[in-house]
Amino acid sequence: MQKDTDLRNYEFSGFRLEGSQRRLLYNGQPVPLKPKILDLLIYLVEMRGQLVVKDDLMREVWPDTIVEENNITVSMSILRKTLNDRIDQQFIETVPRRGYRFIGEVTEVPLEPIISGSGSLTWPTPVPEELIDSLAVIPMESPGDDPNVEYLSDGITESIINMLSRIPKLRVLACSTVFRFKRKNVDPQEVGVQLNVRAVNMIRVLRLGEKLIIRSELVKVADGSQLWGEQYNRTPSDILAIQDEIAKAISENLKFTLSTHDQVRLTEKATANIEAYNLYLRGRYFWNKYSKEWVLKAIDAFKEAILIDSHYALAYCGMADAYFRLSNVYFPPAEVLPKAKEAALRAVEIDDNLAESHSSLGLVKVYYDHDWVGAESELRKALKLNPQLLSAHQRLGSYLTFMGRYEESIRYYESALEFDPFSLQVNMNLATTYFLRGEYERSLNHSAKTIELEPSYMPIHFLMGCNYIELNRLSEAIEQFQYIYKLDEEAYLALGFMGYAHALAGQHAEAETLLNILEEISQRKYVSPYSMLVIHLALGPQDRVFEILEQLYEERNDWLVWLKVSPELKSLRSEPRFKNLLRRIGFPE
Repeated sequence: MQKDTDLRNYEFSGFRLEGSQRRLLYNGQPVPLKPKILDLLIYLVEMRGQLVVKDDLMREVWPDTIVEENNITVSMSILRKTLNDRIDQQFIETVPRRGYRFIGEVTEVPLEPIISGSGSLTWPTPVPEELIDSLAVIPMESPGDDPNVEYLSDGITESIINMLSRIPKLRVLACSTVFRFKRKNVDPQEVGVQLNVRAVNMIRVLRLGEKLIIRSELVKVADGSQLWGEQYNRTPSDILAIQDEIAKAISENLKFTLSTHDQVRLTEKATANIEAYNLYLRGRYFWNKYSKEWVLKAIDAFKEAILIDSHYALAYCGMADAYFRLSNVYFPPAEVLPKAKEAALRAVEIDDNLAESHSSLGLVKVYYDHDWVGAESELRKALKLNPQLLSAHQRLGSYLTFMGRYEESIRYYESALEFDPFSLQVNMNLATTYFLRGEYERSLNHSAKTIELEPSYMPIHFLMGCNYIELNRLSEAIEQFQYIYKLDEEAYLALGFMGYAHALAGQHAEAETLLNILEEISQRKYVSPYSMLVIHLALGPQDRVFEILEQLYEERNDWLVWLKVSPELKSLRSEPRFKNLLRRIGFPE
């Protein structure tokens, strides 16, 4: 609501309503009012003495918005209470079944002109509202502990975040940061300040029988005012439509003017089939749990989604990411990475304009194809299609790290942290780049800050162990690798580096024992050969090291991408056989 009349000021019974400044004062002190309640007061005062019917209120105060009559009643009650709490006087009269009338005595106050330096007169103009250019969408805790509600809540939140991230100039925080608050009874202002955003949208999902109740509230962090709120009582089959409505309502209430192209992109759907979409949400929910059992469940969910909708590109992206997550940890790369590649290629074939498709394909080109030029091209295309796609920032940063282009990689990690400041993965990536640059103390300091976010996050403990090795603090390194193995008895790479640290410390018997354990386990299940390679680096013989390197090359092991930069391999880099291996992998000179 913005008209010429907003320039006027009014006074009534100790109140001063300043349209030009968009504020209400009582005896000179500001009276807090939510924007729509202030709009309501301005309109009633402008129409003072006249009957204002409800249809006029909806048209003037809530244009282009569907408002139930109950919302008007509630807003009017809030306004009455705000005015009457300060002075015992009735200002707003209700005309039964008709509308409302402002009956207080009002004096219109002329605006005082501003005298410029040249002596000319100008009149004040309305103060523009501060642009809300950053947002956190937070899933709130729902009653009970129903995983079917949790995956819906997470999925709806993630979908809305992905949709809103398509709005130019709006910074939307990523899932891994906002999900840290989902089981907490949060204060939106406190969380907004902590996350450095100007608005917070809270989503709560409840299930009552066959119905879903979805509540969404948009709060301005600066003053805690509600910019918008709505409750949806629908069936699960309406989820896609509800997400569209919420995304549109948020963009409108944040005052973003979208081009026709941006309006279309805002509500583009990867699938119109609600059953396939639900399976995709389940798959991503399982994928986020990381362990072998859950990732396999994720793959099954993505497969089912694809059976229902064979053109569901996002489901193929999910499958590619899931197969990659299994590689070199639970399955041989040669067994799962071809499946990841097949899924990523299919995703791009279906939708060449989907940023996630190019992000997944770029990941495969790095780790499986070793197509360095193609990988960089795919990841940069993903970012061009969606500049806020966290996976593309993180994966491009990793690619640049493997190339030894550390300054560039740090820029992408820092950019990713603008959208996801609490991301364990990105914080670990940044600390890893410091480590590879030889800034071991800086890497340890950043690792310690990351551990504060999640004390049991194994990759950061692994990185700390590697830092301690390079600083020759070997007993501390061994402690880190022991901690990891206690958390996960399938963390065989931690056993390998533990043996490496023992060998560097001169404790050859302990190192050989761990080597024998790894070799015995490898007869029964997959163990990354790199686990044994690092022990041989310290114990010898060197020929055995090169035999394992060839084994890594044959199976296209994930660790090949680190060969150019990993400090434990520095003694090999002058060897002709090692240089030949780097050439075969295709690393730039």
